[in-house]
Parts: sequence; structure tokens; C-alpha cells
Amino acid sequence: MNENAPPKKRTWVWVVIGIFFVFVVLAIAGITFTVAFFRQSMTVNAMNPNRATEEFDAVRARYPGQEPLIRMVDGRPEFIADRATKSGAVTTPLKTLHMMAWDEDEEHLVTFAVPFWLLRLKSGPIRLSAYQQGWDDRGVSFRIEDLERAGPGIVMDFSERREGRVLIWAD
Repeated sequence: MNENAPPKKRTWVWVVIGIFFVFVVLAIAGITFTVAFFRQSMTVNAMNPNRATEEFDAVRARYPGQEPLIRMVDGRPEFIADRATKSGAVTTPLKTLHMMAWDEDEEHLVTFAVPFWLLRLKSGPIRLSAYQQGWDDRGVSFRIEDLERAGPGIVMDFSERREGRVLIWAD
């Protein structure tokens, strides 16, 4: 008889290949979902400056007399937590954080919306900064809980002459 043992089957190789394949499929699905989400959430419209100003004014008209949570103080952004609102106590939870940006050079209005459930997944503060404006070193940071406490309204309304305007609001 043959005294040599039968060769061992290397099933672990197929397990490793299978796990690698699953990770590749999950990565492709994640990238596809992310691209689809951003394409659906962002719109870019070419328009004239007057029409863009009307769009910004229409959003501001929804929150009459309300001051933004982030204001420019001495050329630096500052989070003002005690914003006075005319509506009083807030009973509705926030659903979406909207951003609208006007690019003066390109004459494009870009809008973007992020659902609050996605923002609530972030632990720690959100930090806004802008290197070109010179407030990157300090920036401004706030928590999602701060936005929810303040309720629906304007988060930031910032414009820079000859560059554009950014408006962020929550509803």
C-alpha cells in the first residue's frame, strides 16, 4: 500500500478569495450609492445674478427677522448660540440641512441638501473653515445638537464681493 497520506485540500484559499470578493462588491456598492446620493442631492444651475439674488431672498423670506447662527465678527466667523427667534419654542424636529452657493465668476447657483439623520451619525463637532478668507486656522465649530436646539432657520449667510454668496439653512 501507499504510505503517503492524501494531499490536504486548501479550502482556506477559497475562503480568503470569497471574503475578498465580498469586500470588493461592498466597496463598489458603497461608491455607487455615494455617487448617486450626491448627484441626487446637488443641483447646479446657470443663471443671471438677479435671479440668484431672488433665490436667496426667497429663502430668507421664510425666516423673517431671524439672525444667522454663524455671523462674521471682526472678519472671523462666530457661532451665536442664543439666536432670538420670533417663533419661540421649536416643536418640529429638523429634517434637512440645505446649502445654496452662488459663484460670481461662473454665474452658477449650486444647491445641496443633507438629511439630518445622516448628520446625526457624526460624532463630535462640525467645523467650517475657509482658507481663502483667512479663517482656516480658527474656523468655527458647532454640534448638530446646537442646530436642533436653535430650530429651523438660517445657519449662515455669508457673501464675499466679486466671489459669491453662501446660505445655509435648516428646516
